[in-house]
Amino acid sequence: MFVLAHLVAGLLIGLTFWKISGDRRAVIVGAVGGVLSDVIDKPLGHIFLKGSVDYGRIYFHGLAVLLVLLILGLVLWRYRGVVLGIVLAAAVFSHQIMDGMWRHPIEWYWPLLGAYPKHLYTDYFWNAFWREISQPSEWVFFVAAAGILGYFYHRELRELLARCPVRPLRRLIRGIAARFTAPHSGR
Repeated sequence: MFVLAHLVAGLLIGLTFWKISGDRRAVIVGAVGGVLSDVIDKPLGHIFLKGSVDYGRIYFHGLAVLLVLLILGLVLWRYRGVVLGIVLAAAVFSHQIMDGMWRHPIEWYWPLLGAYPKHLYTDYFWNAFWREISQPSEWVFFVAAAGILGYFYHRELRELLARCPVRPLRRLIRGIAARFTAPHSGR
């Protein structure tokens, strides 16, 4: 799955928890959780473990890390009354589901089924970049993410515009426009 698809899924999970709990931070935590698996595993697997594993779906794409995150989230909720840990775990789980990790049982159930198999990727990050920007669905997810973030920050944007000195700004814009539209002398 692609980065923006994971981001949108995390944002939607965060929005849901925000509406349920009233904690606006859930949106940001959901967004981070949606992409966290790739942010950690891709560099780790394709750069630091290039000689041995060279695979971008390792630790944070597995159920062991998800279980740890869920337990920490439940403890945080139980003793502090904060749902952010559960939001993070839910977003990481959505990432695993969107990646279809059940089709990769060695990685998903690690360490129960043994070591990670070795893979070989040539120029992974460059190829991933081009796959990302050439995928039409990612552009749709980009617009969706922008819309969700706009919805999330609409109060802040309204407050910013309310404090903006509109009349002086209008005069400035008109003055600049008049300079560029005025007829030039033929010198």
